[in-house]
Amino acid sequence: MKSIFYSLVFILLVSCQSKPSQEDFTHFNGYWEIDQVVFPDGTKKVYQVNEWIDVFELKENKGWRQKVQPQVDGKFIQNDLKESLQIIDSNDCYYLKTKATYTSWIEKIVSVSKDAFTLENDAKIKYHYKRFVPYAKRK
Repeated sequence: MKSIFYSLVFILLVSCQSKPSQEDFTHFNGYWEIDQVVFPDGTKKVYQVNEWIDVFELKENKGWRQKVQPQVDGKFIQNDLKESLQIIDSNDCYYLKTKATYTSWIEKIVSVSKDAFTLENDAKIKYHYKRFVPYAKRK
């Protein structure tokens, strides 16, 4: 009986605390930069400037991500690598499945809004993204 109780408690702890809505995923589209990375022990790495940022394009839970390098004039230098993306609903959580040429991985979608989102990988490292603001528009 105790093992069943502990199993149920474990499942509740592992499940999503607050699941983003399907409508929130339209916010992924656009240019994003990593704001900070939070490690399982609570330490943080804050990014003041990102040399490369991510462009996301999703439609009906499928799409791609590509790295681009922003320029001062507002243009971008692109690389030729696009990673395919798919949003998966599993265990009352949403996950972002990424497939590149030689690898693939899955990250839990912790939160999504029009200005920020957070992904968590299997090592419990959280990547906090913020919407990219072109250099010319920064104060």
